[in-house]
Amino acid sequence: SCYAFAPLGSIEALMKIRQGNPGYSIDLSEQFIVSCGMEWMGDYIQGCDGAYSPGPYNFITSYGTLPESCFAYVSGSGTVPPCSDKCSNWEDLIIQIDAWHTVASDINSIKNALLQKGPLVAGMIVYDDFFGYSGGGYEHPGSDPDPMNHAVVIVGYDDAQNCWICKNSWGTGWGEDGWFMILYGDCKIGQEIIYFDYTPQTGPQVNVKIHRIQMIGEIEGWLESEADWSYRVQVYTGSQWSEQINDDYSSNEDDHTEDVTYRFHVQTPTPEITIKVWDRDTITGDDLADVSGYIGGGSDDSTTDIRGAIFHCQYSLVTNQIIQIDTIISEGGYLTSSGTYQPDGGDNSDEENDAKVWFQLSDSYDPPEPNLQVTGSLSGSVKSGTNYFALGTFTVSNIGTDPEGFSESYLDWAIAETPAWGSNWVFEPNSGINLPSGDQVTVHVYVDVPDEQGTFTGSIKIWNTEDHVDYGLISIELVAPVEKTTLTWNIFWKSVQEVPSKDILSFLLVQSLR
Repeated sequence: SCYAFAPLGSIEALMKIRQGNPGYSIDLSEQFIVSCGMEWMGDYIQGCDGAYSPGPYNFITSYGTLPESCFAYVSGSGTVPPCSDKCSNWEDLIIQIDAWHTVASDINSIKNALLQKGPLVAGMIVYDDFFGYSGGGYEHPGSDPDPMNHAVVIVGYDDAQNCWICKNSWGTGWGEDGWFMILYGDCKIGQEIIYFDYTPQTGPQVNVKIHRIQMIGEIEGWLESEADWSYRVQVYTGSQWSEQINDDYSSNEDDHTEDVTYRFHVQTPTPEITIKVWDRDTITGDDLADVSGYIGGGSDDSTTDIRGAIFHCQYSLVTNQIIQIDTIISEGGYLTSSGTYQPDGGDNSDEENDAKVWFQLSDSYDPPEPNLQVTGSLSGSVKSGTNYFALGTFTVSNIGTDPEGFSESYLDWAIAETPAWGSNWVFEPNSGINLPSGDQVTVHVYVDVPDEQGTFTGSIKIWNTEDHVDYGLISIELVAPVEKTTLTWNIFWKSVQEVPSKDILSFLLVQSLR
């Protein structure tokens, strides 16, 4: 499975570079390529039996990558789990990779690509002696007539030793903690060099899965009697319209049954989503503006003109619901437009360019959860037995904020536990509901002090009433000191007890004269 480890090793490094953060945490799923590539790429990817270039690279740019947590690697044992073993919400977690490119095989071109594009995927031949490599610049004795059978990542070079510095996929127990150096050009390294393009995306991902599009009426061609057609998906991301085009054209009155997911990153909690059919007419090649309930047509090839759409809506990432614009129904687990044919009149009653779409919407946005934080401490010194003593204040805050700024969390909280030594604990307030993100409330604390002297400690427990694991503690130290009059009497009485009985009268007389 080196064909999965090498490209993902290159991409993980590229993502750190694009993020401008060497410590950026990213771990991508090799198992996604191994398991799903077997099912989706035909003979190009053969599980534990290897892969044929450029199959793995095309898989990555066509289907994207997944986090390791969604589909952990297990094929090191020689087994290949089915693609269906990936996590259930995998489509929401896809990371798109823009493209892959080749690099010329000369040393200077490879060096320049390393500096400009980041770590590179390299093919090479592995001979038996390579398994025993333990350090230094590797060089296979003799010629290299065999085809390349391994993929690694070139991360740098050492001109003093005429070597590429590479990362292997055999674990840290091999080579130099999993790394090695190899002479320029040895074992055909450098003859196939690949790099990837990746653009960091901002904002949550919205997924539009087109299950099926059916033409209900005849497609009106300009010159041809029957026009071929396809479709485009457009999303308003919050700052601009972004579109993805399906180039798999279908003949007139056929169905598109694609099950293709289109992914868009958005910067708004309510993106607009538009699905349009467009024709492959020799002359026009534009949006079919009549394929819609939006009477009056639309501008040819317009991204923003929704009148040419077979479906248009706003979608709420916060509620995962469509904000109703079109009439929709649920059919077979998919949302579908109701069709737009109007047999009783109207501008769209000619039975031409009429279509119906079955689709699903999902997203990667997670609304913020409330997060309780308490700050402060309580202390005081007071006469024992004091009632309704003002012990002090502390604050309860909701720090469960949304980094996207799309929505707020709301915290419900309450006092959960108090020290057993106190009686009649009073909190103003003693609970709260719907405390918004970033807000806080001050709590005043009163208590009846015990009738005995001493130092009383403990803590008050405050919790999130919806999640008792989310709680905080406020420490308390209350001192009820020994009173001065009591202390003086105790000393006097002890002194009396130490005087011989025959001298008591003289002792008391002396004390009274003081």
